[in-house]
Amino acid sequence: MSIRQSINKARAKFYKIVTNFNIVKHCAFIVMIGYVLLLIIGVVVAAIFDPDGYTIWSNWISDLGSLNHTPVPFLYDIACIIAGSMTIPLTFYMENLLAPFHKRTQSTGEHFSRLRFRLSSYAFLFSIIGNFGYIGVGIFSADRDFENLSVLGQGPHGIMSYLAFGGFTLGAFFMGWLIVLYNTKIPKFLGIYGILGPLTVAIINLIDSTPLLEWLLLFSILVWIIPLSLILFMKEEFRPIE
Repeated sequence: MSIRQSINKARAKFYKIVTNFNIVKHCAFIVMIGYVLLLIIGVVVAAIFDPDGYTIWSNWISDLGSLNHTPVPFLYDIACIIAGSMTIPLTFYMENLLAPFHKRTQSTGEHFSRLRFRLSSYAFLFSIIGNFGYIGVGIFSADRDFENLSVLGQGPHGIMSYLAFGGFTLGAFFMGWLIVLYNTKIPKFLGIYGILGPLTVAIINLIDSTPLLEWLLLFSILVWIIPLSLILFMKEEFRPIE
């Protein structure tokens, strides 16, 4: 077997695993329960032990990963790594479910839409960037924001934060357009929210960033991902076409 064949075989095996319905479902529930629970615990602990008192309107999310604000910064680090890694299967699953592959459109007699293909590709690309960006936030926490790795004045933590929030926001934006413009069987109102919700909060953050606005951006992304996951798992027709 050639190197190329080995790579293609490994890639196909990986793709089959990450688009498996049960794996995607379990990973999504780990995020909805594990990540959210760790986040809440982290905030409560920080609120109790932070010398200045931790609140979501006066402290950045990243403060949860700093010993200056909490005795257990690793909780937020773990939460970020869980959220980033466990949403990777959802990203692949949505692309597999909604992208208008030639093979699929030919078998069903549907018209192959280049716009739909581009929207699904952009949604996939930016969602993957968000996935790995959030993993990076957990690895390069506020306490591990190494100055020698800074780029354009931003340490690795800041860079990963931009990638995470920007990736998830633009992923929701393009996926939202895909839902609104095409018959995906996902409610149109969720698509409209995907287009406007996270992006609006992100733009306001860029204009005048505050801790509360950063938290609102996180909440706006969760309000996109969690309902999308629940809708996906509640309807049988959202299983991928083999």
